[in-house]
Amino acid sequence: MSDTSQGPGWWQASDHKWYPPESHPANVAATSSASAPVSAGPTAPTGAPKAPQPAVTSRKTGASAGTVRNYNKMLQTFPPGDPAPTAPANWVRQPDGNWWSWDGSAWQLQPEGPDAPATTTSRRFTAEGALNKAGLLGLVALLVGTVAYIGNLSIGVAFVAMIAGLGVGLWCSFSPRRAPVLAPLYAVAEGLVLGVISRFYADNGTHVVPLAIVGTVAVVAGVWTIHRTGLVRVTNRFVQVTSVMMLVALAIMVVMILTGWGIAGVGGLLVFGVLYLVLAVMSLFIDFSFVDRAAQAGIDADAEWFSAYTILVASVMVYLALLRIFGRGR
Repeated sequence: MSDTSQGPGWWQASDHKWYPPESHPANVAATSSASAPVSAGPTAPTGAPKAPQPAVTSRKTGASAGTVRNYNKMLQTFPPGDPAPTAPANWVRQPDGNWWSWDGSAWQLQPEGPDAPATTTSRRFTAEGALNKAGLLGLVALLVGTVAYIGNLSIGVAFVAMIAGLGVGLWCSFSPRRAPVLAPLYAVAEGLVLGVISRFYADNGTHVVPLAIVGTVAVVAGVWTIHRTGLVRVTNRFVQVTSVMMLVALAIMVVMILTGWGIAGVGGLLVFGVLYLVLAVMSLFIDFSFVDRAAQAGIDADAEWFSAYTILVASVMVYLALLRIFGRGR
């Protein structure tokens, strides 16, 4: 491009600039594909931004309890947002970086180019949004639990809340789109249950509940920090091991509860305390990995509530395990 003609064949465009012969519309059109309705122009220069590819369903992550199914369901329920705009077939990018469009009779300069931001009505999933919502759910559970703790509610209330929480949790797992409503309801139900359980431990030992609350915050924050540093990588094997350990631990717990064998003392401390805490930490690693992958996939922001729900489930596991540990197996 020049302000004056540089030799034979140079042509002047509508911007009153002169361009070399090879960029003339007639020459560009002659080299285009016969099937193209308009000129495709010269090949885009090396390093030009590529259009983002659709998110591919991954089998290397999941949600609490190491379930790959939850992550796959998320990508199906919350599809990726609108992709970034790409250049139309009749647009050409010159070596100087300017974009031109061929309208069939003349070249028109396009100052903004196809890289101008696209307007979209949907917001993308972000890690910050998911963690903020998880913190909000945790705060709801803490406040409701405090009310239940101070009110010294009965075991019957805790049992009803536990059944309700189980039902809401299953509903949320199968209907992630309803998570903005179901996740807070689950937090309320869990808060009632945890408040009654905390009162039981407080009546049998001092400082157990405050230690468990502070410990839960410390564990969740520590797992997130370690995850961000990349010291622990959530691979397919990691998820599989977590899933198998969950099933084995569940079977052991059911047997211990039905038979009464080893619930108290060292056996209960190891199974319901130490082992349960290990599984909760592994679930948190998987949940945080899910947050990163969901953000990279660009799925809809409504998925942040479902992600927050899974983080809350793992956090409740941490709290229950710490109550058992600090309560010395009671």
